Amino acid sequence: MEHESNIDNSSMNFLRKDALERLEWNKLTKYLSEYSISPHTKTQLLQLDPWLDASERDFFFVTTAEMLDLTTQGNNLTLEAFDLEMFEKPLKRGALLSPHALFQVLIVVRLCHILQAFFKFERSRAQRFPKLYELILELKPQVNLCAKLQKSVDIEGHILSSASTELHSARSRLENAKRRIVEHLEDILRKQEVKNAVQDSVWMLRDGRYVLPVRADRKGDIDGIPRGVSQSGSTIFLEPHALAQQHTQLEKAQSDVEIEEQRIIKELSKDCYLVCEDIINSSDILTKLDNISARTRFAGAIVGTKPKFLNANEKTKRFSLIEAKHPLFLLEKKKCVANDLELKPQKENHISPKIWVLSGPNAGGKTVAMKTVGMTVLMAKAGLFVACEKAEILDYENIFVELGDRQNREEDLSTFSGHLSQIKKVTEAANEFSLILLDEGFVGTDPAIGVAMARATLELFAEKNATVIITTHFSNLKTLADGDPRFYNGSMEFEPHKLLPTYKVLSGIPGQSYAIELAERMGLSKDIISKARQYYGNESQRMENILRDLQLKRIQIKEELSQQAELSKNLESELKALKHEREKLSELRNDLVDGYRAKLQKRLNAYENRLDIRERQFEKQKESFLKDLRNEHSENINTIENIGSQSDDSSAVNKYTIPTKEIQSRDSSKPQKLSGFDALAGLKLPKKKKNEEEKQFTSLDERAQKFRAPRHMSTRSLLDEAKESLELLNDSFDDIESNLEDDIHSLEDLENSTKNKAKKAKETAQTIQAQGRTADHWQVGMKVKSSKFKDNGTVLRSADGKGNVECQFGIMKVKIHFHELSEIDDQISKAQNKTIKINGKSKNKTQLNSQKKFTNIQDHEIPPTLQHSGNTINLRGKTVDEALDKLDIELDKMSRLEVDRVVIIHGHGMGKIKESVRKFLEDASYKLKFRAGRQGEGGDGVTIVEFEN
Repeated sequence: MEHESNIDNSSMNFLRKDALERLEWNKLTKYLSEYSISPHTKTQLLQLDPWLDASERDFFFVTTAEMLDLTTQGNNLTLEAFDLEMFEKPLKRGALLSPHALFQVLIVVRLCHILQAFFKFERSRAQRFPKLYELILELKPQVNLCAKLQKSVDIEGHILSSASTELHSARSRLENAKRRIVEHLEDILRKQEVKNAVQDSVWMLRDGRYVLPVRADRKGDIDGIPRGVSQSGSTIFLEPHALAQQHTQLEKAQSDVEIEEQRIIKELSKDCYLVCEDIINSSDILTKLDNISARTRFAGAIVGTKPKFLNANEKTKRFSLIEAKHPLFLLEKKKCVANDLELKPQKENHISPKIWVLSGPNAGGKTVAMKTVGMTVLMAKAGLFVACEKAEILDYENIFVELGDRQNREEDLSTFSGHLSQIKKVTEAANEFSLILLDEGFVGTDPAIGVAMARATLELFAEKNATVIITTHFSNLKTLADGDPRFYNGSMEFEPHKLLPTYKVLSGIPGQSYAIELAERMGLSKDIISKARQYYGNESQRMENILRDLQLKRIQIKEELSQQAELSKNLESELKALKHEREKLSELRNDLVDGYRAKLQKRLNAYENRLDIRERQFEKQKESFLKDLRNEHSENINTIENIGSQSDDSSAVNKYTIPTKEIQSRDSSKPQKLSGFDALAGLKLPKKKKNEEEKQFTSLDERAQKFRAPRHMSTRSLLDEAKESLELLNDSFDDIESNLEDDIHSLEDLENSTKNKAKKAKETAQTIQAQGRTADHWQVGMKVKSSKFKDNGTVLRSADGKGNVECQFGIMKVKIHFHELSEIDDQISKAQNKTIKINGKSKNKTQLNSQKKFTNIQDHEIPPTLQHSGNTINLRGKTVDEALDKLDIELDKMSRLEVDRVVIIHGHGMGKIKESVRKFLEDASYKLKFRAGRQGEGGDGVTIVEFEN
């Protein structure tokens, strides 16, 4: 909402228009419009008014930021140029649209479909770019109309023959009529009397009529109708009477074509008129998207950032533009120095100055700095990103500019009077939401009077709380900031030694004009320079010297600060590197300790596991040994009882009784048979001497090797070894940590050896299972089965040199060793091949057909479908198996993404993939309809699929 001012609307409009002209706003909008693609969008941006309302401005800020983010991810919106003016007015009136206008409508409806598919195909985009998604949801894609227009018109404005069968037939008749006329003319030209009468043996097309160029003196030799004469009069263009019938047929065919084209145009225009409102609304949204796209590209060109608007109060900064650059310098590829342009409170809780007095040398950059502030404010008000690293400004309602020469001979205005006229209008319109730019204010008159008027005017602007930037060379204006907090000094840096400007803005200090120094550098007469310094006066010269010394000291301090900053940066970098190294060493130490602990714990656990295993083995052998003893004792008792029953002679008992001494005299190295459990208690295992043990086993691994494979030892030896192993473990427990590594390797070798033996045993079993069949037994076409696959298979290729046979199990082609194959008979194979797996259970086709509740059929009424990356499955260049695998995966994915219609591209070729795809679709578990593609969609080389709900 604009605040009140003492000026009428015409004067306000003049001031606004004048500000745009002085700040060269039209140049910026010209660059901006070049980033759009549609002609009506370019016109909008060329006429862009920077004074947008807050809601529209914020909308462009948010959408530009979203599109910038989208662009940086490499996902640009697909936009295409269209001319709204070509179809907007006739469409609203319901008039016939030209073929060119119909093609522009086609672009609109096609873009609607593509843009909505772009967001719907990947749902996460809708969450990351909500404003763009909300805008695109307002589009109204007309799929049927789009398909109809796509097959009816082209970019050249022609009606395509595919628009209707009648048009195709009429054009065929027209071409045939033309061909017959040409053939007849060529037959006529072959006649000798005709060759003698014509200028050249060629026929011509003149005003739509087929004629022969006949010499004027021989026109009677050919029977025909004159259709014209050459400029020289020596040639008459005759239409032979023999072509009369063909011309009649040609005209009729031409008339049929024109009638059918008009009918198609009328029908298409009616279809567009029925959805006129949707098309116009969609066109407006596409124009807005083009506008946003142009703003986004413009922001990228100037490396722009989003500005922040501030609420006005006494302590609020007026503007703060960090690393600001003039956008036109960037767009024109000119050298541009970035500056911090700020007018803000100098201390906390202080009020902000309102008047920025900018001084410095001529051609030092004062006007450019002032224009940069003005242009940045205009861009922010227009919803454009600004050429700053960070930008904060008051939400100004107006910018008033007094810049350049106001001299006007027609209105009898001098330079100064024109300047005063503009100042009068500005003082009447100024308020707290005004930004006023004054370049060299109040020059062109007596300097003393100019200073007085300038000071009075600036104080009036300060009372109205307006923001003012004034560039000046008046020394008295530079001193206002010393006693009045409403004023603030700034100057353009100048290198006193080289007498060259640096174009850097210095805040808080006034600047010298360096007029005499510049004149001296430009080669002005030394006498003039000397007298000028003399006339300038000692006091003024002293003031200039003070300012110059201040500038030198500031440059020196700036260099020292830069060196200190660089040194601090290096120290921080080194400190950061040392911290990083310390953290890495600490992590490495912890990793080493943890790794050692884990390794030691792993070894101890492995050793304990081995002890448990050995203990269980010993217990098992002990139980087996005791069981053998029990069985043997029972046999001895039964034998004695049998003998006693046959004879009561005591001598018979003695005959089979083993004398005690004889038992004791037996060799102790042989296993003894015990006659009862009492003898077991007195059993003493033989002990080997220590020196014999050391000779037999020279290391811990060798001494432990025997009990690692107890199955090779006798029962008694096992018990002996158990006792010895327990003693050995007690003696060597302190050496566990050093010997764990060797034990682990030994166990790994044993495990590998066992695996190899198992593998050889398995191969032997497979050989036996093969029942003597060699690799040559398996021939192409044989039905086979394997334990690795549940389905039966077929041999595709006989065995290679390694014995691998190539087979197909279901849709899989694999090479499998012939030992793993077994042959099945044909009847079983046929029955099993009918088996199909459903949800992990096998069912034959009869069961499947009885359970399937629907059959996918071809439906030629499926609407036309546009291809895009989100709904297309490309199977070209693949085998049948590869194509069906990919088709299954992609259909599942698109079903989950809720894609309505899918385009499957399989091409023509030999037709195998096409047949396999459509057979697959008939038996697919998805409920769907499908049809072959139409003209404009890819024909029979594609298949269109529509999922049913």
